[in-house]
Amino acid sequence: MEALEQVSKSAKTSFLAQAMTFEGDAAGKWLIELMKQSPAKEKRLLVDSYSKVVINDHFVKSLKYLKDETFRNEVTETRLLIKEAQDAGIKVQFTNPVGLIGQRYPLRNHKKMVLIDEEISFLGGINFSDHNFAWHDMMVKLTDRELGKILTGDFMNTWNGVNQSETWQTSRGQLYLFNGSNSTVLYETFFEHLRKANDSIKVISPYISEPLLKVLRSVAKHGVEITVISPQENNKSIFKNIILSEREKGYFKLMEYPGMSHMKAILIDGKKLIFGSSNYDLVSYFFEQEVVFLSEDQSLVHEFEKKVLSEVTEFSSPGYSKFQANKAALLMKLLNGVGGLFSRTILRPH
Repeated sequence: MEALEQVSKSAKTSFLAQAMTFEGDAAGKWLIELMKQSPAKEKRLLVDSYSKVVINDHFVKSLKYLKDETFRNEVTETRLLIKEAQDAGIKVQFTNPVGLIGQRYPLRNHKKMVLIDEEISFLGGINFSDHNFAWHDMMVKLTDRELGKILTGDFMNTWNGVNQSETWQTSRGQLYLFNGSNSTVLYETFFEHLRKANDSIKVISPYISEPLLKVLRSVAKHGVEITVISPQENNKSIFKNIILSEREKGYFKLMEYPGMSHMKAILIDGKKLIFGSSNYDLVSYFFEQEVVFLSEDQSLVHEFEKKVLSEVTEFSSPGYSKFQANKAALLMKLLNGVGGLFSRTILRPH
């Protein structure tokens, strides 16, 4: 927050923010106030339509809305904050409508990024809501005009309804944009980085499933040491069951971070750092638009090891939680089946 406050005060041309979750609580109000106070000429907020139907991890059209006055106020505050932003000259747009009967609900734009003046980029997993701010997570600040221009172009494409499945090589690393409709081909190219690992792979993610697990299994057969760091208190318990069930196969070491961790990062051989919005799971693989950056910049890798990995490792403990194997196996089959159906019928490549 401090880093974004500093750069927003000196912004000149543009202040662009994108998230899947945006709510009218302290975090959301902080962002809007920051955008209002910024001298940037162009200010835009891009929010996924998920935030129209889910507030604070609860469906807006649910019994909770009828029974809980505090929750109704949260929904109202979010609506009012959007209007306040628009009245202040901030352009606001929602991506990916869920459809009349919610038939497109799985097809989310999962990207999280803030872009300043086509030069400073924040990439990672943080949404703008109080419960997201309370989770363990990470945003990486990158100052690079080449990368900033590409990401700004992607932001504007998304704004205009165009989702890209592309990769770019920049001086700082390799950028991947997954469009959610024909991402599977690009993901297979992306997974080659993991398949080429020589010594070790460390994965930090709350929602791990196939196809990443399949890649990790194949790499482990060649002697690569795999470590998975997952939250002890996962807000989506079925994914906790999946990773605990998979642990029984014995090809990776599981560490559990206390509380809820929403961070997404992969470190390969201590040399390649991958971060962004994707969990590399079936949901991302089949349905969602994502942004991922891979860097071999050793100063960035060392900073990640010092500021993030050392702390995560220190506070994590071996995962001994019990799991419900039947539920985990059922979900995997369901996601695979639904993903394949959507990719053949509802989804159309852009």
